[in-house]
Order: sequence, then C-alpha cells, then structure tokens
Amino acid sequence: MNRDQSRRECSALVAGLDLPDPFELEDFCTRLGRHIGRSLVLMSHSMVIGGLCGAWMRTAKADYVFYEEDTSLLHQQHIVFHEIGHILRAHVPGKELSNDLALTIAAGARVSDVFRVLGRDSYAEDDEFEAELIATLILRRIGRQPLREVPQATDPSADDVIARITTSLSRGER
Repeated sequence: MNRDQSRRECSALVAGLDLPDPFELEDFCTRLGRHIGRSLVLMSHSMVIGGLCGAWMRTAKADYVFYEEDTSLLHQQHIVFHEIGHILRAHVPGKELSNDLALTIAAGARVSDVFRVLGRDSYAEDDEFEAELIATLILRRIGRQPLREVPQATDPSADDVIARITTSLSRGER
C-alpha cells in the first residue's frame, strides 16, 4: 500500500462525511447508516477478549460496532470511529466466521445473515493504518465541539451477544 495515497483517500473520505453540527454521534450513525444502506448500531460492553477494545459485526441488515464501556469518553469515540473506518473502507478480515461461531453469536438468526465479525486483531496492517487515520481525522473535524456521551446500545441483547462472542472465541484458547 502506498501510505501517501491512502492518506489522501482517507482524508477525502472524511472530508466528504455528513457530520452533524453540533456533532451528535447517534445522529452521525443514523446518517451513515442511511448512506451505506444498513443500520449502524453501537453497543457498549466490558470487552474481555484478549485486550480487544472494539469490534465490528456485519449482518445482512445492520452493522454492529462494539466498543469498550470501561474507558474514557474520548477513547470510546476513537474506538467507534476506528470501527467505522473499517466499514467506510470496506475492509475484509483474514478469516471468516465458522458456522458454529455464527450460530453462537446470532442465536436465532440464520447463519447466512452473519457475514463476519471483525476484531482489531484480524486486519492487515494497512487496514489498521487506514482505520486509525479515519478515526483521528473524524476526531479532528469534531474536536472543537464538547464531548458528549457515546449513546448506549438500543439493542437490549448487546450483553448476550458479547457473552456469546467471548465464549465462542475463548473455546479455541484452551
């Protein structure tokens, strides 16, 4: 990857984002969801998966961004924008979900509905560079506005989903 080209592309992408003014994360996620054609759902949780502080799960109808609840507001926003960076750049992780993991995560959903879960440790170095750059650029654009709390998950099953992800991923660590 040409890092200069990547910087230009990510800068142009962030410059073209429809950021609400004053900035409200929930409003931004609603606008972005309309733009990408899927709901964008934020879910906070105490992340216990090997230091993971953010993850992205895509289903047929929605993108779920999980972020660490036990950290500062600025860090929460950075995590959310990092995962959104992966969404905006259409990054693809190196591994697909197994049918067993997909069933565990999406209890009641069809396996075909869950495309992939993207944790920070599954990307190429170039993808991480772009996601971090996008998070930083978004924070810079909204930086002069006061920080507001990251909205809590509107999906009451967030704790259950995180617990299933944690259980499934820890099975392989024995």
